[in-house]
Amino acid sequence: MAVLAAWVSWQAASYRLGPVAVELRNGVVFRQHRQVRYDRIQAVDITRPVLARIAGLSAVRVEAAGGSGSNIELSYLTDAAAQELRIELLRRASDTGSGGQPGRAPAPPGEPADPSLDEVAVREEESLVVRVPASRVWVGTAMSLNTGFLLIGIPLLVIAFLERELGFLPFLGPLVLAAGGQQIGRFTSWMNFQVLASPGAIRVRHGLTELRTRTVPIQRIQAVEVSQPLLWRPLDWWRIRVNVAGVGPEKEHDDEALIPVATIEEVLRILAVMGPRWSLPEVAAAMHVDQTMPGMVGLPPTARWLDPLSWRRRGYAVTDGALVTRAGILARSAAIVPHARIQSMAVEQGPLERRLGLANVVLHSTVGPVRPAVRHLAEGDALALAADERSRGSAARRAESHQPKPPREPDDPLSSPAGQAPAC
Repeated sequence: MAVLAAWVSWQAASYRLGPVAVELRNGVVFRQHRQVRYDRIQAVDITRPVLARIAGLSAVRVEAAGGSGSNIELSYLTDAAAQELRIELLRRASDTGSGGQPGRAPAPPGEPADPSLDEVAVREEESLVVRVPASRVWVGTAMSLNTGFLLIGIPLLVIAFLERELGFLPFLGPLVLAAGGQQIGRFTSWMNFQVLASPGAIRVRHGLTELRTRTVPIQRIQAVEVSQPLLWRPLDWWRIRVNVAGVGPEKEHDDEALIPVATIEEVLRILAVMGPRWSLPEVAAAMHVDQTMPGMVGLPPTARWLDPLSWRRRGYAVTDGALVTRAGILARSAAIVPHARIQSMAVEQGPLERRLGLANVVLHSTVGPVRPAVRHLAEGDALALAADERSRGSAARRAESHQPKPPREPDDPLSSPAGQAPAC
């Protein structure tokens, strides 16, 4: 019955490439008509679940500005038809952005229509940046806290069952199943992981049972985080996560990372592909150096009362293109936020921080796994950072939009309400 219902639903679904939008009609009992305008398309991805791969079919997912509720999925088409449809949608979206169709202002002379669209994939082949080997996937998956829990939980579960101590089963059983399912999902998602680059976007292909291809538009990357779990430190492996504007909130799981497990050389290679918006030496130092280095503002000694283990590693560095922050002593992380992508910021103080003369600078980004912040700074450094980033962010956004510089306004962070800095 399930197969028959799926077949009937598939027969009832149809799509059309209209003059200004792609339209999808589906449903048998309750009919639904959805559409996405070409000028709102952010990415066009292809997914191939295992059963669809056996049948030679693919699903085309159209990501639209406005969040996940605005997206549509055309499933299922033949592989060739899916590839042709993706190219055609990207071409129409590109033409719309360059003024070929109504709905978006034409691009300035000499500027790309919309570098966020993967239009280059229509004209050029992608270049391989990183391929994650299967051996690293096995080791990276095994070296996790979930594996340690399973090594303890499964024997306890077996012993409890053999000894008929059934009172442990309702508590321990679901935990073991959840941890095991997460490990299996992580492993199948990390397999066949590839990162490819074109001048306008980064494409990620991965999956064992379900092949997924998703597009990360470079110009819509709002924040980047490079993190290293504790167990990966001897191998110097890292993962990269990003916040992407306009594509909808990313799942905050390892299988949605830009790359789940990479060497330091591969991390720097991917960051270089993203463009010259940050300085790689500062990023590499933020990832590895344990002490405050030249050019990086660290935490005052009083911060050890609130952060006794990692206060020496916390801090930030300001480069020409981005703000680089770092944190963590056991599990390390470094966050990179281009000046032009900072939405706003706030200077926050709790009662203990106020007593110690400390403050937190929280950088507001789009919804995603990266939450950049610099915590437990000296109050003066926090206010200076907020004022400096407000100025740098405004200048960077004007440079991107070619706007003239407005008259200078006096900066007075101290005039803001207690615990808040002016929004930038």
